[in-house]
Amino acid sequence: MIDVKGLIDAQLKDTKLEILLFGPAVDPPSGDPYVASLQNKRKEIKKRLLSEGHSVSFGEDIFDASMPAHLADPLLQEIVAMRAVDLIIVLVGSPGAIAEASAIAREKDLCRKAGFYCFEEHKNGLVVQHLRFITQYGATCSLEPLASVQACNLTKLIVDKVQAVQVGKAFLF
Repeated sequence: MIDVKGLIDAQLKDTKLEILLFGPAVDPPSGDPYVASLQNKRKEIKKRLLSEGHSVSFGEDIFDASMPAHLADPLLQEIVAMRAVDLIIVLVGSPGAIAEASAIAREKDLCRKAGFYCFEEHKNGLVVQHLRFITQYGATCSLEPLASVQACNLTKLIVDKVQAVQVGKAFLF
């Protein structure tokens, strides 16, 4: 008898994702409860995904300051990295994350592999409205209340997204 579950589990075990996780820089800790919640959640999500064997980098992890001056732009380097990864996750809530989200929104191929997680309380703002608009190009945009971000709900949403992309990479692409 064929053990389909075993075959699927083995294929998924061998299929790991390259993930970029953007959001507020984790250091120094912010006094703003929204930003602080994203900083903490970002560290938690990275730890969880690494424990599952995925490769996860923060934007600040990939920046190479030793590049020649004409290539030393952090956003340029992030865009190059975005093109190479399987999944881009953006916890929208800081100027840097908004710049990264804007860069993604300009490239259809990046939109297809981007998941944006925004505060529900900001749903009427320009950034969130724009990110919700670009879902027609394949991006996902989830609105979460602050309490959900501070609890494990956001981590679960992102783990679910990662698992869906992992299944796609393992069996469909």
